[in-house]
Amino acid sequence: MTTPAATPAPSLMLRPLAELHVEIAEPIDAGKVRAGQRLIIPITGGTVTGRISGQVVPGGADWAIAREDGTALVSATYALRTDDGVILTVFNQGSSRSHDGAMLGITACRIEAPQGAYSWLNDVPIVGSLVPFRADGTMGVDLVFYTVEAAAPPPAQS
Repeated sequence: MTTPAATPAPSLMLRPLAELHVEIAEPIDAGKVRAGQRLIIPITGGTVTGRISGQVVPGGADWAIAREDGTALVSATYALRTDDGVILTVFNQGSSRSHDGAMLGITACRIEAPQGAYSWLNDVPIVGSLVPFRADGTMGVDLVFYTVEAAAPPPAQS
């Protein structure tokens, strides 16, 4: 009796989902906790472009930890309002640290969507990059989110 050949694991690819320009207020220092310095960073607004487009809804926050080794741990929850009026909830976690003098971060994101046109977002893995900015008196982060998808399998060998 022969066993069937194992199906190879699919290759993965990243597909651009959205670019977010998220504006923030001054961080609130919540004190030293076991993991580091707790910072509550209010999210005040912003824009979303790409396969999802709309606005960042004011009122969310990043409950960040600044560690002594220079790493910042991101734990943000906030809402997006799409151009067609749908509210999406973003749960974004990751870490950021200095690379050649610039802060760069990598995050894993989950988007909760109501039933309808965006419900597919409930089930797709999302990863992102994070870069802080400060310009014209505005502070924030620029995020680029990507969906993780299976690449087309290679053609069968004969």
